[in-house]
Amino acid sequence: MDNDTVTLLAGIPEGRMLRVRILETGLRTGLSYETAAAKARVGKTTATGWAARLGIRKRELAAETPDMRRARHASWALALAELGRMDEAAAWEGETRRLETTLRRIGDRAADTEATSAPPPEDLVFLNRVAGVLGDGAGRIAAWFAMFKYYSTLRELGGCPGADGQVTWPEGLPPEVPPTPEWLPCDPWAVEDEEVWEREVGAGMRRI
Repeated sequence: MDNDTVTLLAGIPEGRMLRVRILETGLRTGLSYETAAAKARVGKTTATGWAARLGIRKRELAAETPDMRRARHASWALALAELGRMDEAAAWEGETRRLETTLRRIGDRAADTEATSAPPPEDLVFLNRVAGVLGDGAGRIAAWFAMFKYYSTLRELGGCPGADGQVTWPEGLPPEVPPTPEWLPCDPWAVEDEEVWEREVGAGMRRI
């Protein structure tokens, strides 16, 4: 275990790493510091201080690969366990396991497809298309995170994503929503051509 990590986390008051978990999730899904801090039930100054200390500012989160994030979460879980803060260690271990499961599932499905002559299943077709739009050599894992971030942001704003990726707004469309990404054929709450949506998005989303 890296002693620097233990020392770093020891400087965060006991119990507060559970709130850091909420803060990080909010920042990663596009929330402002004010909104993410409110969800974590801490002040903005405290939130920005924690983000700087722990390296989870927005620009740093955006630069992380899924493997880098998995390694960081695992390191934090081990450090918290060494400090005897088992509830917090369990929470970060859970984050690690969820990410590992996602990475393994996508990797296994891709490997199975490459090992046969069968066409890739709909979810991989969809992720391949998202990755192609992202460019810069983005793979399916990066595509999954881009999709997850976009839909998480809509959910935070009050949207209700369906299994096929379409979104409803029970309280009405908010005045500001993030730009619709290029990997979607249209706004997911304003689908006019159901056939196109099902072919390009719905079939793949249902299997993710």
